[in-house]
Amino acid sequence: MELENLKLLSLLKSLTKKEFLRLEAFVLSPFFNESEQIKIFFEILKQQYPGFQRLDKNSIYKKIYPGKAYKDKPMRDLFSRLLKLTEEFLAQIEIGKKSSFITVLTLKALAEKNLEKHFISKSKEAELLISKEKIISLEYFLNKYSLSREKRSYLETLEALGKRTAFFEGITEEIDLFVIYSIYNILKYALVLQTHERLLKHKHQLKALDYILNFIQNNPLNNYPVIMILYYIIILNRGEGNEKTYFELKKLLNENLHTLEVNDQREILIFIFNYTQIEATKGSEVFKKENYEILKQQIEMGLYPMDGKYFSDYSFITIVATALQNKDYKWAETFIDVYKQELSPEKRENVFNYCVSILNYRLGNHQKALEGLAKISLDDFYYHLRVKNNVIRIFFELGDYENVLFTIDSFRHFLISNQHMPDYVKTRYINYVNFTSRAANALLSGHTPEKLAVLKEEIKNHDSNFENRIWLLEQLEKIH
Repeated sequence: MELENLKLLSLLKSLTKKEFLRLEAFVLSPFFNESEQIKIFFEILKQQYPGFQRLDKNSIYKKIYPGKAYKDKPMRDLFSRLLKLTEEFLAQIEIGKKSSFITVLTLKALAEKNLEKHFISKSKEAELLISKEKIISLEYFLNKYSLSREKRSYLETLEALGKRTAFFEGITEEIDLFVIYSIYNILKYALVLQTHERLLKHKHQLKALDYILNFIQNNPLNNYPVIMILYYIIILNRGEGNEKTYFELKKLLNENLHTLEVNDQREILIFIFNYTQIEATKGSEVFKKENYEILKQQIEMGLYPMDGKYFSDYSFITIVATALQNKDYKWAETFIDVYKQELSPEKRENVFNYCVSILNYRLGNHQKALEGLAKISLDDFYYHLRVKNNVIRIFFELGDYENVLFTIDSFRHFLISNQHMPDYVKTRYINYVNFTSRAANALLSGHTPEKLAVLKEEIKNHDSNFENRIWLLEQLEKIH
């Protein structure tokens, strides 16, 4: 048995000093643990916390089983039993954070013991606790429903069968709360699926969603702003909303952001940022302004996108790019410098090189930008898109149209052959390289103002969105 590879020691190492001391009280409590062997074992481990580097299974065995020959199975059992206790301890910590949930469980126990006065008193306490909750979450809706269910199922038994007129009122409330809990849950799932659908080429099928959206459209749940926020987000994500829908969502969010869990705040602000960015690329000045305001709000509130415990690399790049598009160069430079250490160590260099490169590009340092872009790994197709996009722009602005066409040739092959890229992204970039190559060819062959004017009109009137439309028009305008 290799001690350094045991799950128990890994778990104990992850505990803070305060948590470890609380675990000691838990293990030594006869309510949670009656085994004296486990208590002795814990005291031995306590001396080695937090490193556990000098543990020896034979010496441990002798202290717990003095005078007995070493056997591996009892040692394995000790580690297994203490691991289970430690996991139960972590569960107790989480349960202790949920006062409303504990009260509902207590109600269930009181009902089983048929303690009417205790039950009624505790149910009032539970109602008060839930009404004071500031965060409206899945747990909140579940607790409201569970409380209603426990009250109805117990209190109706206190009346004779013929007098249970309150039954229908109680069960109606219970059903309504269950429906609200279910709607909230499904909307949350739908948002997760939609988010992943935008990142990868995948279509989700959540059949219940259409029924729920129709229900809310015909029966707005205005008493539940959190649900309406999710509803508006999903409608916008499906392309079924408009500017009015967006500002309804923004109003609700400004009024109720404090009632959302931190992770929900983060996810919703990320969605709004992505939505306004897409609308801004279509030429909307309103959404361009909204997009940058949302970006700064995310950073100021510390609600920027995370991958585990690190700043999301894709979002880091998007934030820098958005600041640069708004010509806020100093803010972008400060952001890169302040937040780069919050990136994953494995991704930090790639992200940093890319962000510094596009900053140099925006400042007119084209050669430095090209040198930086050449250092970036293109393993991920999103990096490939970004790097090739900027290389093409730099060569075009330098008037090196042969290198523009050379880069576009390999880039077009990559776009067509990649199977994982979402169709809307692929279409956007294919339109970009097609129009840019036409412009480069026209300029190489000796353009006329009339030919460029025709090309510009075609770009302006093209019915599908494509990357860098405004940039390409600006470049042709300079040449013209």
